[in-house]
Amino acid sequence: MGKERNSNFELLRIVCMFFIVLHHFSIHGIATNGNFVAFKGSFGNLFVAELLASLGKPAVMIFVFISGFYLINSKFKLKRILNLLWKVFTYSVLILLLVWLLQIGNLSLKNIVVSFLPTSYGAYWFITDYVILSLFVPFINKFILSSDRRFFEMFILTLWLVSSLIPTFLAKSALSNNELLLFLLFYSVGAYIRLYITDRVELKKFAKYFTLIGSLALFGGIVVLNILSLISSRNIFSRSAMHLTTIDSTVALIFAIGVFLYFTSRPKFSSAIINVISASSLAVYIISDNPLLRGVIWQSIFYVNVNSQTMNPWMLLLYGLMSTTLIYIFCTIIDIIKLKVLDTWLNPIKLLNENTVDNLYKKFIVHK
Repeated sequence: MGKERNSNFELLRIVCMFFIVLHHFSIHGIATNGNFVAFKGSFGNLFVAELLASLGKPAVMIFVFISGFYLINSKFKLKRILNLLWKVFTYSVLILLLVWLLQIGNLSLKNIVVSFLPTSYGAYWFITDYVILSLFVPFINKFILSSDRRFFEMFILTLWLVSSLIPTFLAKSALSNNELLLFLLFYSVGAYIRLYITDRVELKKFAKYFTLIGSLALFGGIVVLNILSLISSRNIFSRSAMHLTTIDSTVALIFAIGVFLYFTSRPKFSSAIINVISASSLAVYIISDNPLLRGVIWQSIFYVNVNSQTMNPWMLLLYGLMSTTLIYIFCTIIDIIKLKVLDTWLNPIKLLNENTVDNLYKKFIVHK
């Protein structure tokens, strides 16, 4: 009998993906080219948009924390990475065919090439960075497990200083937005928590402090900076508010650690329904944030930009929650059908022997 999965982390994956889709509702739906400078709606709606946008990057961090937490003590499986790449490829090509058949979106030669090579040309930046990180996991784990606690702490501290703290205060510096270095930091944080913070009382204490400080700094910072922007009529304050929400923001990192620690400290439980929904969480991202489809979803189906300029703030918030829920449910159903129907006869990765693949990787790459 297999080891029962802790549904705390599966629930956390669902929550994080919901946050990411809410983030896309704001960034791709309300914003113009990813920023709110040209937003013509009310100040209240701008504030709601920025709050929703702030949830995305902490959720990304948590996804990588979970990987570090589990993979630090797990056997490396190359087949897991190949399955992920195949999943992205199949969805990308299927969406391309759908767009072509329905004559929606922009079918340029570039978009066609990107659809066949989605992880090579940045169609899904998270997947690309995650796959690269995953290929280095055997080396990273060997380094972490051979280091003592103090040395590992100094390693994390140095990573945080270079990839997060300095960019938080020096926006657009040479160190800003170094995604691979940041993913290494996030993975290391998850691994550290798994290895060294094992007492539930200690976990709850740290969860409370990090969540409180992170929430006040992140959401409080957005509130204060937007008020300053309103009083002074200067966009620099609202731009600074969005800087708090970036992937290299220490403020967002503190909040993300707090949320992760909270779920880690909860009593273990298992739910088959949660586990099934969680298994499709990445598919929600792959489908809803496809470059050919995202504009259709947010502007042609939900008319987010238009509605964000006419709704009141509470209605906009409710609209964001409802549209995100509908997208999440639809994409999850699509993925479950795909897993049950298409993947049963069209998945060449299943034909590969897992031990053979992993042994070849160890022989030629890891030399283990």
